Amino acid sequence: DFSGIWTNDDSLDEKLKREGRKRLDPTEPEVLPIARAMPLTPDYKAKYDAFQAARAKMNVGAERCEWPGMPRIMTYPYPLEILHTPGRVTFIFEAESQVRRIFLDRAEHLPEDELDPSYNGDSIGHWEGDTLVVDTIGFNEETLVGRGMPHSDKMRIVERIRYVDEDTIHDEMTITDPLAFTEPIKQTVVYSKRPDWRIREYSCQENNRDAPDASGERSGGV
Repeated sequence: DFSGIWTNDDSLDEKLKREGRKRLDPTEPEVLPIARAMPLTPDYKAKYDAFQAARAKMNVGAERCEWPGMPRIMTYPYPLEILHTPGRVTFIFEAESQVRRIFLDRAEHLPEDELDPSYNGDSIGHWEGDTLVVDTIGFNEETLVGRGMPHSDKMRIVERIRYVDEDTIHDEMTITDPLAFTEPIKQTVVYSKRPDWRIREYSCQENNRDAPDASGERSGGV
């Protein structure tokens, strides 16, 4: 049961260092961000280069108030609340008041004609011992995978979520995309429980200085 409010840590080793503890399992792999190398296919490398060129002109980028979507929402520095209810695990994010629903009561994804491409996709989960395995597909192409990397609507994310200790959980993600990536991308996010915190209402739109005008143009401001 992962119920509670959590916030992500930069790395397990840093957390343990701050608390003067050692790694519980010496064989535990290092907790690393998305690899520096970007395993993009030629077509998607071209899209990445175009995005970076536009961003350099301040036409696109983080100054736009758009949902991060998966997997970036799982790495945001804002807390999230996890709720367990019958047949479902729900993630409620402070950032943009987003919600992820992980369905435990169905073994298959929605059929293709019902699978509306979305920012967070269609997630189904099952338990392997004390590990929650989550499989997510059905993404739109509006989001980025770390460091500005684009992806296709064929992206798939498999997560393995488990406790490290009573106040720490790991979310180990494997991200694949047969059109965009030449190899899987792996990322592990570490979350610490914050029982005294609460989820606040946060909207980027309240301070959006790059909102489109009536013609749809953006100022490029930050």
